Parts: sequence; C-alpha cells; structure tokens
Amino acid sequence: MRISPPSDFLNLSVGLVMAMFAVGGAALPHAARATTSSCSRACMTAIITDVLDSMVAHDPLLAIDAAQGTGYFALDVNEGNDDVQTILRGRIAVVDQKITELELFLNRNRGDHGFSFNATQLVPNYRTLMMPPANRTKNSRKTLETVSEALFATSSETVVTVDDNCQFTELGWKVVDTGVYGNGTTDPLGCNWPDSHPTDDNARVNLVIDEELGFIVTSGIIPGKVYPYNGNVSAFIPNRMTDAQAAQDVWFAEMKAKATLPVLSPMNATGDTLEVLQYYNGKLQAMQINVFMNGPSMTSAWL
Repeated sequence: MRISPPSDFLNLSVGLVMAMFAVGGAALPHAARATTSSCSRACMTAIITDVLDSMVAHDPLLAIDAAQGTGYFALDVNEGNDDVQTILRGRIAVVDQKITELELFLNRNRGDHGFSFNATQLVPNYRTLMMPPANRTKNSRKTLETVSEALFATSSETVVTVDDNCQFTELGWKVVDTGVYGNGTTDPLGCNWPDSHPTDDNARVNLVIDEELGFIVTSGIIPGKVYPYNGNVSAFIPNRMTDAQAAQDVWFAEMKAKATLPVLSPMNATGDTLEVLQYYNGKLQAMQINVFMNGPSMTSAWL
C-alpha cells in the first residue's frame, strides 16, 4: 500500500517500527479468545497479536538506508498454523520519522513464486548475510547504486564480479536445478551475472542502499511464462531469456508427444520482483530473487 502524505493514523516513529522486528521487542498483551467458532474483537486482537509476536520472535533480515529513510525486511511468520511458515517481506519509507510508504508481500507457497519456496531455510540462509566479515571492504554508496541500476538495465557497462562463495537463493531456498530431464545437480547453484537477464526500463532502482552491510534492494516488473518443469514443478521464465524458453518449448513438445506425463500448458505471467543483493569487497556476495506471481500484462501500483 502507498500512504502519502502521512496520516495521523500512521504517526509512528521509526524506532517503534524497527522495534517490532527486533528480538525482544515488546509484544502486545494477549486478549482472551472465545471458545466458540465466532471471533470477537478481543479474539481478533489476539490473533493479530500472534502474528506480531511471530515477527518479534524471529531475527529478520534488515537492510537499512538511513540516508534516504528506507528499509527492507524479510522473515518467516506464523499465520496460525505452527507447522506452516509464511515468508513476509516488505519495504518502508520514512519522512520526519513517520511512515510514508509501506510495501508488503506474503509468499505462502511455491505457487506464489513460480519455482522455489522454503520458509524453513530462509532464516539460516540470511543469518550469515547479517554477519559479514568484520575485515570486509565496504564499497561506496555510488558503487552500490551503480550495481542496482545495472540489475534490470537493457544495457550497462557496469562489470559485476561474483564472489566464489556468493549465496544464491529464491524465497528462502538455495536453488537446486534438477534439470527438466532429472539429470541436473543436487548441489545449490551459485550466483551469476549473465548478459541475458530480465530487464525493466522502469525498474525502481536504489530502493534501499545499506552502506554498512552492502545490501542493495531493487524492484522490476518482469513479463514471462510459467512452464511445467521436471516432475510436478513449474518454473517462471522471463521473456527476455529466450534461449531458456526455447529449450523449455522443446521439452514440452516432447512430453506432449510421449503422452506419459500430464503437464499444464505454458501460460503468460508477470513476476513482481523485489531483488536483494549483497555487495562488498568489490564483489557480489549474495543474490536473493524474490518474486510474487501475477497475471499477464500486470504492473505495479508503485509505478
């Protein structure tokens, strides 16, 4: 949601908002719940409090941009079922210590993303990113901004060097590509910075530039197709990645000809992408591709 100008309802201080996502932050008092199937105001208050408690009880990934008053967070939350975790991620903008923008995404399963999802891996994977080496070389804000601007650019002269240990995740999961024929690898894939990559001329660049931890948050709206993949997996492939789509078209034709495996037809879709990079020592250290799937030709309310 976009909130501008700030209303009295949202006259919260930055400290209060950040405390909500900090370990040990004060939780709202629990209200007694009714024993019937109805849910009173007190009951609803208690349920919402549970969600907030879940946020407090987990160390979130936090990217803080004090220079322009923006922040990004990601964490696993409990929406009422202790056995199932949801990934909550969001961005805030603050002016005069008041929230002016609040952008939230909830990814509940793989279908929200188009390929991968693992809420249980989310926290251990980003925990290492929140504790970079103390002796690292922090790159300048200008360098981080240049990387953000190159991420979804149609053309760019920016050269990005990838660290050998760069962590590549999609919605919590260290990506493993089984291959469409099941002959891929079980080892997590590393990061790469390919020439053929998704582009968006209207990408929202430099949303968050965290000079301390090297985080870079950028958003792009990416048209593509959802294809059936190996087994019961589907994959969102951006239209810009023509070679990957062509290879998937060949596999799909083969599966149709064999008629031994039920597969869905490819369908057009749009990926609302909020991508998080980590960059220090002059190299890309982490790449998090976070996508929320939408229908074809969709756009963003933030554009």
